[in-house]
Amino acid sequence: MRKSLVAVGVTTLAVSVAGVAYAQTPAAAPAIQVDAGLSPSKAGTKKQPKAEKFALKVTNNVSESKATAKQIKITFPSTLKLSTKGLPQCTKSDTAILANPKGACKGSIAGTGSAHAVLNPFANPAPLVFDVTPLVGKNQMLYYLKLRGGNVQAVLHGKVKGSTQTIAIPIQLQQPVTGVYSALQDLSTTISLKKGKHSLITSTGCKQGAHKIGVTVSFTPNPTAPLQPTASGQDKAACKA
Repeated sequence: MRKSLVAVGVTTLAVSVAGVAYAQTPAAAPAIQVDAGLSPSKAGTKKQPKAEKFALKVTNNVSESKATAKQIKITFPSTLKLSTKGLPQCTKSDTAILANPKGACKGSIAGTGSAHAVLNPFANPAPLVFDVTPLVGKNQMLYYLKLRGGNVQAVLHGKVKGSTQTIAIPIQLQQPVTGVYSALQDLSTTISLKKGKHSLITSTGCKQGAHKIGVTVSFTPNPTAPLQPTASGQDKAACKA
């Protein structure tokens, strides 16, 4: 990933607060809230899977925990499948995507999203807002982030394996400038893509009226260690057979 993550906008902001960035004890352990939804709600079957649009929001209690996230793991139930097979896949390098995010892999764009973060959560916190563009990659989802009103960009990789997607948050977002950390407040995205008989998200059933979506967020010292290294949550996306 090229070093645009320390572009002028965030670098200037980070330097302005660096003098008061020091370790403090978090007020609470990290905790997350998960909100998930799917449409249409009527599920497909194993013989006739149905394409779905998937919406997810993960919210972290930054104001209390001050925790810096390093990874987000999303777990899907057996009634849902996330697959990039047969879809237009973005195999360009991060550098190519950052140089031309809308044109590099136009056919692979799979939705929209946003993310909020706090720069320097322990002292003089400064809010950051990113626009998020999901892209279908090869056995992974890519999330292009662009700071609103700034030049900061990033590509997050969400590797797909079995029933899970694991999104790694790069160190340049965790710590834009040495000694100055950021903390993810929330991440929202809606994804869907279909080509022929292939779909990014498909449903093959509905158990007890809901698809159970689990999320686990892992945290890293910033530089104070969080009161617990992970936080997990779950939501039930309503469905009907």
